[in-house]
Amino acid sequence: MSFFSNSLNEPKWTGAREVMAMSGPIILGSLSYTVMGFADRVMVGRLSGDALAAVLSADIAAFTLCTLFMGVTGVVGTFAAQCYGRGDRAQCAHYCWQGIHLSLAGILFAALLWPLSGPLFGLMRHTPEVTALELVYFRIRLFGYYFIAVMAALTGFFQAVDRPGVPMYTAIIGNGANLLLNYVLIFGKLGFPAMGIAGAATATVLAMALQTGLLLAVFLSGRFNREYGSRRAWAVDLPRIRELVRIGVPAAMSMFLDVANWWIWISFIIGRFGPVQMAANTTALSFNHICFMPVIGLHQGISAIVGQWIGRGDLVRAKARTFTAIKISMGYMVFMGAFFAVFGGVLIRLFFRPDPEIVLLGHRLLILAAFFQAFDAVNIICMGALRGAGDTRWMMWMTAFMSYGFCLPLSIFFAFVLGLETYGAWMGATLFIMVLSGVLFHRFNSGQWRHIQIFTQADAPQ
Repeated sequence: MSFFSNSLNEPKWTGAREVMAMSGPIILGSLSYTVMGFADRVMVGRLSGDALAAVLSADIAAFTLCTLFMGVTGVVGTFAAQCYGRGDRAQCAHYCWQGIHLSLAGILFAALLWPLSGPLFGLMRHTPEVTALELVYFRIRLFGYYFIAVMAALTGFFQAVDRPGVPMYTAIIGNGANLLLNYVLIFGKLGFPAMGIAGAATATVLAMALQTGLLLAVFLSGRFNREYGSRRAWAVDLPRIRELVRIGVPAAMSMFLDVANWWIWISFIIGRFGPVQMAANTTALSFNHICFMPVIGLHQGISAIVGQWIGRGDLVRAKARTFTAIKISMGYMVFMGAFFAVFGGVLIRLFFRPDPEIVLLGHRLLILAAFFQAFDAVNIICMGALRGAGDTRWMMWMTAFMSYGFCLPLSIFFAFVLGLETYGAWMGATLFIMVLSGVLFHRFNSGQWRHIQIFTQADAPQ
């Protein structure tokens, strides 16, 4: 099996149909997140340049830190997919419940972060006005940490059992509610006071609570209880929790190290160059999210598909489906990257209405971004496939080395030593993404993930 040939005895488009049947609903759900996040920043950008600069940094900080436990509950999908593939449906719900139990750690973690957030944002050395806004947004977002962890477990379960439409619909409903609440709470509509950036954070937390409730209601419904025993599988099971922790902690650390790398890149590197460059970076990343967020849906879909085929014992198809997902992702991201490189300036003026210098810099950053889109597609899909196989420990060490031994030093060198500032940081990130794609593709193509056993000996399929 090679990247450019298909030796499987099946119709030509079988793989593409399977990938899109699983990933299509996930992509639509991801698009709803992208639209919500984009609209969120557009609304906040109408408040002030400081608010626009603050919201991206604080949002990434909130997401970065929650990955430390969300990554653990998210591997419910890896276990459930392999159980589903081998026909053990009752265990799918059982693993999901253990992820829900582990989500309680999110409450404790949020309580710990509240007093530490002041010194943390102080280290970024942003202007006092931006720092104050960042703290307001971040501390409100802490109230949503439990919901994020539960959503990760439930979403992983539904994707693993071939029901990706459930999280899609709940995401669309939740993000629609978020948009409405943003408008009401940010600007003070329908009798509510204008809360500004605090309203954006509050709307996000309330929407998370709604989405979590909807997912849980479907999980406990009569249909899923009949098929998976979801109402009977709630008991705490320490051996299963230990399995989730064994595979999930490296997955969480990998996710944390990756997202923290970009948080440092945005807040501690680009953040040093002032609000104008921060705002331009925010606009460019907002459009870049439209490039990669749908591919995150393919990442999640291929993770479930790889897990299912491993559970069925067909490793050749697991690899073939991954190659198909890479080709689809590359086509989409290259097209969108080129589109934003050409029309980025017009779009920034249309949606953000910023100062001319922000438009100019933001457009130039989008031109730079066009160079790494194809490589980023390889990265995103290979990470999903390796996660579905349970190859989380290697990913953790690889992420640590590549992010902190390559990406950040290179970005610092270009930005500060060569004096290229934000342009230099983006050049360093572009080279990092290109090299990383080669590392990840080699790991997956080598087939070392074939020998990983995620279950304990007692649970392993015979």
